[in-house]
Amino acid sequence: MATEDWRNGVYLTTREVLAQPDYVLRLRDEIGLDTVVLDFAGELPDEVLRLSPYPEGTPTDEALAELVIRHFDGRPIDPQEYEQARALCGPGVSRNGDDALFRQALDQLDRAGLKAWTHGGAWTIRRLMFCPSRPDTHAWLEAVCVHWATQYGLDALDITHFRYPMGSFPLGLFGCTCSHCATAASGMGYDMDVMVEGLKQARRGLNKLNGKRLGEVARLGFGFFDVAHALGLHSAVLDWVRFRCDLVVDRLTRLRAAVRAASDTSFGTDTFPASMALTAGHDYRRWDQMADFASPLVSHIAAFVCNTYIEWARFLQEEIPDLGEEDALQVIYRFLGYDGMGLPATIEGFGDDEATLAYRIPTADLIIRDLVKARLYLPPEVPSYPIIHGSGWGRETIDRILAEARRLGHNGIVWQGTSDLLE
Repeated sequence: MATEDWRNGVYLTTREVLAQPDYVLRLRDEIGLDTVVLDFAGELPDEVLRLSPYPEGTPTDEALAELVIRHFDGRPIDPQEYEQARALCGPGVSRNGDDALFRQALDQLDRAGLKAWTHGGAWTIRRLMFCPSRPDTHAWLEAVCVHWATQYGLDALDITHFRYPMGSFPLGLFGCTCSHCATAASGMGYDMDVMVEGLKQARRGLNKLNGKRLGEVARLGFGFFDVAHALGLHSAVLDWVRFRCDLVVDRLTRLRAAVRAASDTSFGTDTFPASMALTAGHDYRRWDQMADFASPLVSHIAAFVCNTYIEWARFLQEEIPDLGEEDALQVIYRFLGYDGMGLPATIEGFGDDEATLAYRIPTADLIIRDLVKARLYLPPEVPSYPIIHGSGWGRETIDRILAEARRLGHNGIVWQGTSDLLE
C-alpha cells in the first residue's frame, strides 16, 4: 500500500486510461496506487515543431544518417530502425498526437486523486540513437521538455531513453565518434582519436587470448586487474566510458535547468540496470547533478540483461579462438557482476519465450542484486523508484523484490503490468 514516503506508480497509455476508467480506481483502492506515468500522447505547437532537426518533416535515409550516432569507421550504427524514426516528428516524440485526449486522461486522473507524470522519449529507440552531441537535437529536446513541463499541470517528467543503446546491441558500445562528439570530447578534456585507438587495441587483445585458458580462469574467478592485464587495457578505454557518461550528465543537467527555470515540475529519467549502467552512459553517482529522482529500470530482464549475456558471449566466441559457449557465458556473468546466482549454463537454457523467461532464471536474485547496487551508487538524497513487473513474474518473486526494495531504502515502485497484483 502507498504511504506518505512510498510512491506507488504504474505505466499506462492514454488510451488505456480512457478506455478503462475503473482500472486506475481499482489499482488505487487495492494496491494503493498514487501515481500514473502516462505516455505523451498530446501535440506539440508549431513553435516547438519548427525546432525539430527533421528537415522537411519526414526524413530520408540520408538525412537520418546525419542525425544518428556513428561507429568509429564512419558508418551509422544501425539503419534497421529508420522506419521507427520516421514515425516521429523529431527525436523522442511520436507524430499524430491528440491534445484533447491527452488532457482528458489527465483530468480523469486528477479527479481520481492521482498524480500524473509523463514519460516522453529521448535520444534512443532501442538500437538506433540520435547523436546526443548535436546542438539541434539538444535544442529540440529542451523545447519539448519545457513544453511538457509547462502546459499540462504534470507533477513530473520521467523521460525515458536518455541513454546509449542497450548492451544487447554490442555495436552501440562503439558510438558515437562523429565530428560533433569529437568536439564535445575535446571540450571535456578527452581526445577522440586516442580513445578510438584504445578501443581497437583492446579488441586486438581479445584476439590474442587462448579461449581454453580463459575458460579455466573464468571457472577459477577473475577480477578487474585480470581483465586489464589480459587485454593490455589502455586508460583510453576507461576514458571512452567516462566521456559518454560525462556527455549524458552535461546534457541532462542542461535539460533539467531549462525545466526548472520554466516550472516547478520535477525532472527525472529512468536508469539502466546498475551492473551495466556505465555501458549506457549512466553514472548513478552523479544522478543528483542531472535529475530530481531516479527510476532504476530493472523490469526488462530479456532485452536489457539476458540478451546482453547472449550477444556478448557470442561476440567473445567470434573474437577469441577456442572459447566454448559455456565458458563464454561464465566470463560475461563474472565480468558484468551477475555470477554465482545460477544463471543458465548455455544459451539454449534461456529459451525462446520472453513471456516465461522469469520462470527459467533466478529473477528475484537478479533484480535484487541490481537494486542493492543502485542504492549503493545513487546519492542518498536522490529518491529512487525502481521499475518492476507486476505481471509474468509470479507473486512470490514480486513480493520478495518489493520487500527488499523497501529494506534497501528505495522510495517506491513503478509497475509495468499489474495482473499478478490483483485478485
